[in-house]
Amino acid sequence: MFISGGAGGVGTFAIQIAKWLGAHVTTTASKQGEALVRSLGCDEVIDYTTQDISKTGRRFHAGFDLIGGKTLDEMFEIMEPGAKIVSVAALPEPQTAMKDLGGRRALSAMFWVISYGIRSRARRAEVRYRFLFMHPSGSDLAQLAELIEQGELKVILDRTFPFEKIADALAYLERGHAKGNVTVNTARA
Repeated sequence: MFISGGAGGVGTFAIQIAKWLGAHVTTTASKQGEALVRSLGCDEVIDYTTQDISKTGRRFHAGFDLIGGKTLDEMFEIMEPGAKIVSVAALPEPQTAMKDLGGRRALSAMFWVISYGIRSRARRAEVRYRFLFMHPSGSDLAQLAELIEQGELKVILDRTFPFEKIADALAYLERGHAKGNVTVNTARA
């Protein structure tokens, strides 16, 4: 399995969950993030600052896109025919409206238009593409909490900002170099 952006907040969980499910995991990370993703069980790391992921010669059966843009384009090139890429960072496709957002046909038509380029690239690569619209799930969160309590899943915390500095927290996240999760403490002093 290939996961883009493994050292980020979602990526650190994705690597651990994929390993818990038995997957061989390759991810992208900078030199600064390599030790972190390896400590979470990642089998192979591609340094996105020096390597083009489409030129590594590796092929994957599944992909989880956390970056979008150029990274997603490169992912289409490294997947085996028939593989599936799920993205939380790119554009929603028609199934998102129909399956995840209550069957809204007008929204599905709009998603058909805006995702045409991505769906065309996926089709040419013989890869299935799906946007993951996340929904809160009590049972899923309970399972994650149980894995954390059992020590199967580690919560990686990069920084915590006081509520008064929420703008700084968002600016830090936008720079795209957080290693793990960034939180905001809502407790008042």
